[in-house]
Amino acid sequence: MGKKTATSVNKNKEKRQARKLEQRRIADGMTHVTNANRLEELATLCKELLVYQSNNLEVDMYIQRVTELDKNVLQWAIDLTERNMKNLYETCAWGWNRDRKVEEMTEDAAWYLIAKDKDSLLAFSHFRFDLDFGDPVLYW
Repeated sequence: MGKKTATSVNKNKEKRQARKLEQRRIADGMTHVTNANRLEELATLCKELLVYQSNNLEVDMYIQRVTELDKNVLQWAIDLTERNMKNLYETCAWGWNRDRKVEEMTEDAAWYLIAKDKDSLLAFSHFRFDLDFGDPVLYW
């Protein structure tokens, strides 16, 4: 075995410091994601944005965790996703896997923004707070 040179010692020290900084960055990101996932009510943060009025159309929106979402609304969202997205998924490398999509849409961390008028459900958006390559992200 050769002697450790000052250069190799410094490189190892730099690598350890870089690794510690990266671990700290990921831990900080996870803290943000954990705090976001602890929220119980998102609508209060954007209440004024949850009503849309134009001409004869009035759209009310609400935000709920999947665990609180009415089962009929969830089934409607899953069916709508399949009707609108199945063909697109089938043309890409991922392919369409209904069970996997349902699993994704029903993860405990999932949230839904639901848009409805007086008579019917109109649209939805599924989202969740997560980490992506160590960065806190909102998958929408």
